[in-house]
Amino acid sequence: MRYVETGVAGLRVSILGFGCAPVMGRVGRRDSLRAISAAFDAGVNFFDTARSYGYGESEAVLGEFLAGRRDKALVSTKFGILPTRQQAWKKVAKPIARKIFSICPGVRQAARRHIAGQFLGNQFSVKALRLSLEQSLRQLRTDYVDFLFMHTPPLNALYNQELLDEMINLVGAGKVRVIGVSTRLEESTAEIAIRQPEFKALQFPCNLRNAAQWRRVEHFGSRVVAANLPFGGIDGFKFTRARVSELQKLTDKPASIGEKLTAKDDASLADVVLNLITRNTGVHVVLPSMMQLAHLRANLDAITKSRFSDTEIAWLRNSLYALREENENAGPKELQI
Repeated sequence: MRYVETGVAGLRVSILGFGCAPVMGRVGRRDSLRAISAAFDAGVNFFDTARSYGYGESEAVLGEFLAGRRDKALVSTKFGILPTRQQAWKKVAKPIARKIFSICPGVRQAARRHIAGQFLGNQFSVKALRLSLEQSLRQLRTDYVDFLFMHTPPLNALYNQELLDEMINLVGAGKVRVIGVSTRLEESTAEIAIRQPEFKALQFPCNLRNAAQWRRVEHFGSRVVAANLPFGGIDGFKFTRARVSELQKLTDKPASIGEKLTAKDDASLADVVLNLITRNTGVHVVLPSMMQLAHLRANLDAITKSRFSDTEIAWLRNSLYALREENENAGPKELQI
């Protein structure tokens, strides 16, 4: 595993982190614990969760695994989006639903419309922050978290001085080591978060769909930058593969790059995507959800023994920016993949 000194609170993070969004959502407890354990054994030390992940159960599974290992891991969680209380029958039905989704992926899209109603957003009062963090600490079986992010806050939450003061007080009380904001790079909330020095950590989706935004990351200064959704999430994975295929088809690419872009397996895809995001960009940690051992291995190889040189990655990144600009200028039809 490769690690980087962040310069923030003396924290040293593994470049490859573990995104816990699927834990107790599309992946059950046993498989989640197996995946977390494999990542930990491979040297991953950054685990990112949230109060809303897994319908409120993701933190508990991570806390179960980290019992006796807490000092060897960095835990990131979020507040601002809460799960609604689940009825007993829905908890029983979840394992059945996971099996159906694995057999019929097309059913997942319809289910998401229902799932979207299972969360309460915009929970950014001081009271909500305190209650959320205390619940997180109980679930995680710890008395502090290393990172606490605002979870996709509206603008008024970032201007709420009382809320910001409370987050700072939590750092002073030892319950939180670093505070930050998790949002989208293109949102106006990102502009405000970047300008506020109290936020020492920023988390954004970084993938081939929003590649034009990456150039901003290197100007974020002395902050921990975490990149989530590197493969675009479930809905964006097809786009990611298609965009890499576009890079493969470029006629002006150096011969060395052409040879390395020929493979179409997960390992080749991970090598391209993760290094485009992390190498010489200012991103400290990338957060894929590695629920399958094969995905963990592919991502580890991408980070620790990439086939691409820095010069080749720079060429691919510049070509990616150019493709993005060409598609934008061509109009909406060219963007449909």
